Amino acid sequence: MNETIKMLLNHTSIRKYQDRPIDREMVDTIIHCAQMAPTSSHYQAYTIIEVRDTSKIDVLYDIAGGQEWIKTAPLVLLFCADLHRGRKFYKGVDKEVFSNTECYTVAVVDASLAMQKAFIAAQSMGLGGVTVGGIRNNVEKLSEIFELPDMVAPLFLLCLGYPDDKPDKKPRLPMEEICKVDFYDESQQERLIGEFDETVRDYYIQRTQGKIRDTWTERCGKLLMAKTRDDVGVFFRKIGLLKK
Repeated sequence: MNETIKMLLNHTSIRKYQDRPIDREMVDTIIHCAQMAPTSSHYQAYTIIEVRDTSKIDVLYDIAGGQEWIKTAPLVLLFCADLHRGRKFYKGVDKEVFSNTECYTVAVVDASLAMQKAFIAAQSMGLGGVTVGGIRNNVEKLSEIFELPDMVAPLFLLCLGYPDDKPDKKPRLPMEEICKVDFYDESQQERLIGEFDETVRDYYIQRTQGKIRDTWTERCGKLLMAKTRDDVGVFFRKIGLLKK
């Protein structure tokens, strides 16, 4: 097993960082690696904003519900789906096409692939980090403070720094449930999900000294209902996305 595979298989989210800056060359390398991610039809339909302004960091912290790592991470990158650039510069196109669901999906996938490349590059250089979707608690405010034009959707943060913590790996669903052969096979699903529920319950009991005893299905249900974020779609349609 090579070092890259070991690194990927031992991934954990790092939320505590050493008080140590990341040098500019490393930051530029991380962003350059993000740019080399696969991109549909070479659209490169995303924008990355490096957040340095501490007042904007404070806003991100507040919007995300007080996630301390947003304030303590030496590097905070905001990833956006960006159809504004294409709508403005692509030649010979019907500009209305950018408002369809396919274009939005392409932009979200492009941004997600770029983030993952950035994350892996950072980890390969000894950094750790965490993605933060909680910023979507108020996408309209984000759009305002980062002066995002229409057709640009803020999606998530990537917070990076030198790790000051070594959390346990969180269990993942069985491979048989995630990867199916030739068709969507549900024949073993009840058993697999039931077993995974107990694995996750044991994980939380150990991690929290018994304070949390949720199964996977219980915890995911709670989290989903706590942050439905119905206003995200409303605002994205307001800025020209997802109209058809």
